[in-house]
Amino acid sequence: MKILKWTCLLSFLLTATLLAEERPKIMVINSNASVERYSVAQEEFKKACEHPVLEVNLEGKEWKLRDIEDRLYDEYPDLIYCIGSKAYLVANKFVSERHIVFSSILNWQRLPVTKKTYGVANELPSEMQIMLFRHIFPGVEKIGVLYSNRYNKQWFRKTQEEAKEMGVEIIGQAVSSSKDTVPALEELLPKIDALWLISDPVIMSDKKTLLEVFKACDENKTPVFAYHEAFANYGAALIVSVDIPTIGRQAAGMATEVLSGEEMEDKVQFPAGSYMVMNLKKVKQYALDYNKNALASVNRIIE
Repeated sequence: MKILKWTCLLSFLLTATLLAEERPKIMVINSNASVERYSVAQEEFKKACEHPVLEVNLEGKEWKLRDIEDRLYDEYPDLIYCIGSKAYLVANKFVSERHIVFSSILNWQRLPVTKKTYGVANELPSEMQIMLFRHIFPGVEKIGVLYSNRYNKQWFRKTQEEAKEMGVEIIGQAVSSSKDTVPALEELLPKIDALWLISDPVIMSDKKTLLEVFKACDENKTPVFAYHEAFANYGAALIVSVDIPTIGRQAAGMATEVLSGEEMEDKVQFPAGSYMVMNLKKVKQYALDYNKNALASVNRIIE
């Protein structure tokens, strides 16, 4: 009887050990967990993830590259979820041979990627954004865009074609350096009904340029459509951004697929959810016509 008990116990321990060895090791590297959108993405990822998660926060620490390298090789996770560009660059530098899923990175196309790089883009599909712009402001037919050929030339051409099919004209002005942003905007303003700010590091390299852009639009009573809630503080009329909790859950879903060995057709996906902010105070100040029935679809209204 004792022999049977010991046999059962050993069998149980062996099975538990094998299961522990088979369980994939996942690490989350957060560029700065004190940033709310980063911490929300991390928490939602953990909730949705099927496996235990190791966590590394790069905020407020004098991380030496050697220390980070040692931590990554000591743990050597099967998959790393990187939140923000700092986290991604760290993981890619030392363990680019491992699976890496990223999110919360502007202009991810500028980053070095491998065959094992996956992610959730920080921008919503342009077609979806144009549809929302028109849904709320049906009178807007000409939308201006400042962009750089370096980062957004292909995006601009594709978006122009998509907008044309929806009865909207996208009028663009290519900018080669930040110092040319305001002159380019002044040339663009007489031709457009609204300005669409997109994520482009050449256009907005500093706060001074950002303030000048909003000042010029305000003086011309041209509404600004933007991609991040922070622009509401500068006077953006409408903001269509990604839904952060959904991004964390989406990244967890991608991680599960990658670890299960499934082939992913789109290795970098558009965000699955959106969040809208409407500055009704600014809309009324400019005497803009808007679809009052559309307000029900807006997540936050500033009055």
